[in-house]
Amino acid sequence: MELPEPQAGPEELKVRMLAASVNPFDRKVVDGMLRSSAEHRFPMVPGTDGAGEVVGSGERIFGTFFHRPVGRGTYAEYAVVPAGNALAPLPDGLDPAVAAALPTAGMTALQLVEALGDAKSVLVVGPNGGVGSFAVQIARAAGKHVIPIGRGDSLVEADALIDLVSADRSSFEANARYAPLAFNTNYASSDSAQNFGMKGSPETLVRLASMVLDGDLSVPISRRVPLREATGVFAGHGPGKTVIIM
Repeated sequence: MELPEPQAGPEELKVRMLAASVNPFDRKVVDGMLRSSAEHRFPMVPGTDGAGEVVGSGERIFGTFFHRPVGRGTYAEYAVVPAGNALAPLPDGLDPAVAAALPTAGMTALQLVEALGDAKSVLVVGPNGGVGSFAVQIARAAGKHVIPIGRGDSLVEADALIDLVSADRSSFEANARYAPLAFNTNYASSDSAQNFGMKGSPETLVRLASMVLDGDLSVPISRRVPLREATGVFAGHGPGKTVIIM
């Protein structure tokens, strides 16, 4: 639908969006799964990650555009973002669509791998999505033996486990038996230390962008969808990342 252009408030930036990526969080918002935990604003514009040009300065940036209340997102021609969010300059030579796919999935994957410490082998349950694809690459670059676990695969013992799939306690705990160090991104564990939450920062975004430009990290974009055709971006669960192009 057509909406008025958003206007930046105090400590906010107005951004002309170039690209926005689709994350599981956005699907949960649209499905109404977070209504009890965060105020929602309607008409609701989803989207938490993106790349664009700051109106007024012309600076090109990428990062996380998350708002409270929820509903002022990046699936639009213009968005506003709190200036204190995890944002970084968009480097020359980095495709805005690639940059838009990096923030949440890339920062989560990088921090997960760093949390593994000296673990030599790691099981990655759900290796084909955005976070999983990044985690596999980053762990291998760090010299770890990565064992990707897809649907129907049997688990084996390893030093560590990254579970990106299990959404209930019994499923996660069944998987966690195979590794002394285990993390879950769906907050399914009864042990809070195993429930991993990403902490965004500009420095982490800069590191990820450098890894891409240096050829050390490939961004798994599976679909590029024009904004006016984006009503079906949540249909299906394919591998890689979906990016909306403005």
